Amino acid sequence: MILSNRKLCRPISSRRDGLILALAVFVALAPPSRGHAGAGAADPSGHWEGSIHAPSQDVVVAVDLAVDKAGKLSGTFSNDGEHINGFPFASASLEGSAVRLEIRTGGSPAETFAGNVAADGKSMSGDFLVGIYSVPFELKRTGDAKFAPAPKNPAIDAALVGEWNASLDLQGKALPFALKLANRVDGTSVGSWAAGDGTATPVAIAAQQRGVTLTSTVTAAVFAGTLSADGKELAGNFTEGALKQAVTFKRAAAAR
Repeated sequence: MILSNRKLCRPISSRRDGLILALAVFVALAPPSRGHAGAGAADPSGHWEGSIHAPSQDVVVAVDLAVDKAGKLSGTFSNDGEHINGFPFASASLEGSAVRLEIRTGGSPAETFAGNVAADGKSMSGDFLVGIYSVPFELKRTGDAKFAPAPKNPAIDAALVGEWNASLDLQGKALPFALKLANRVDGTSVGSWAAGDGTATPVAIAAQQRGVTLTSTVTAAVFAGTLSADGKELAGNFTEGALKQAVTFKRAAAAR
């Protein structure tokens, strides 16, 4: 979660007539979710820096956005204070000057920038939404978008290739954890993982014999484990900041 509810102590319902109206306003804020720029839409492409103005403190963040040739908007989110660098938006939409960017890390409600690009294209502002809570945000364009290249990993043993499933224990709640590892025809490998309904993010892969270390290139998460003799389990430890727990990935059943 980018912001906890303790920081978001100013609910929308406190500025509207009750929760029902608050949710109606939340829905009304959302532009069409097709993720494409409409006719005459502003171009938000670039690197944006600024703050989410939580009541207790400002949270310094950065956003990188790009619009492809088909008009589809995509981008990433960064928050150095939480060791998040280039987390992909789960969805991004643009309608006129209105921008909506949704973050899904898994295990917590979606967090959304719902704002507008200024007429001069140099700033963006609006509300940062978490459930029924809202705080303002302000961003300024500082240059071109900065997208980190995907990690280049050497090919891995075929025994590691495939889809793996595990469970993370977050505050007493079991959260599904999915891992995908694959070799490419160019002699490299690629990996990604996702927690719950969170967006899949890339991992750097370091494998030696039956041991493997997976390091997120987006967050501070690391998994170090060993493949079982029968190749059906990958057991080890997952760490991210203060969180450290034993995790066992089990090979997903092959699709029929």
